[in-house]
Amino acid sequence: MSNQTNSNQHSSNEDSQKNIEELTDDLDFWNIDTDQNDSDSDSDALAELEKILAEQEANEPEVLKSSQETSSEIQYKKGEFRAIDRSYKTTAVSDSNESPDHDINILLANATAKISAEREMKESLSFSDDEETKKQKEPYQKSSLENIAIRFCYISIVAVFTYLIIYASKQHNFDPSKPYASNTPAKGEYASVESIETWWSEPAGKNAKLGVLLVPSATITLSSDSKSGVIRSVFFSYEESLLGQLKPKGDPLTHEFIDGKFVESGTNQITIYCTDGYEDLAHYAFYRSQDEKRWTIEVREAPSIQTSVDGFKPLANAPIEPIQK
Repeated sequence: MSNQTNSNQHSSNEDSQKNIEELTDDLDFWNIDTDQNDSDSDSDALAELEKILAEQEANEPEVLKSSQETSSEIQYKKGEFRAIDRSYKTTAVSDSNESPDHDINILLANATAKISAEREMKESLSFSDDEETKKQKEPYQKSSLENIAIRFCYISIVAVFTYLIIYASKQHNFDPSKPYASNTPAKGEYASVESIETWWSEPAGKNAKLGVLLVPSATITLSSDSKSGVIRSVFFSYEESLLGQLKPKGDPLTHEFIDGKFVESGTNQITIYCTDGYEDLAHYAFYRSQDEKRWTIEVREAPSIQTSVDGFKPLANAPIEPIQK
């Protein structure tokens, strides 16, 4: 804005200077002794001059005003800068005028507080670390209630596993031996059975059931330590009765022995034949094809032949092997 004002002022000055130069060419204009009549004759020129001067005077206040405004703005900004600079210097001087001892004391106090705070923090951390280390080193002491609860849990687990094993053993037979396995040699109160040999054969004797083709047979051998007494042999099939017991087959056979020798044979062995058996060979073929079920023979003992049936005690048993002689 200031540049534009200066340019306008400069152009107006040049115009005025040009007009003055044009006027100065006429020497009679500046002559005081100029005739009044001549002056009147040049009224057009004077009117033009007055017009120029009026325009110059009208433009001059605006130019001066703008220049004055520009200079005042510049002075105001300079004043602001000087005030800011003065305040900055005043602050710096006031800061520099403070006592250096006061600054040192403040610094020492801050440093002491910082060191003490760090020391307290380190002490607290070391104390907590020591407590954790002690807790880790010291073994955990269980209370009496906890010990009782742990023992109760152990006993409960053992009891549950024992029950499961017993239950499974009842539901499933884990015994590799068959239920009809022989128990010989067997020693009794009167007789000692050394072995029992079994097989299938044709019926023998007059008491055999009619129509039977094969009957179970067995040879019983007494050991030398047998005494005197009576044995009774009974054959059983694998069929069960209504009470869940094995069905006896044929007639029970009773044999007396003295000092370990049978009266009938005169030796420690006797061969016996069942009076009942298979009437169809297909049944025997099925018997041979499986090993889950077997006919069996049971030997019981008693002191004399006059002993009642309930007086005979079990002594030995053996399965009838699926072989034919």
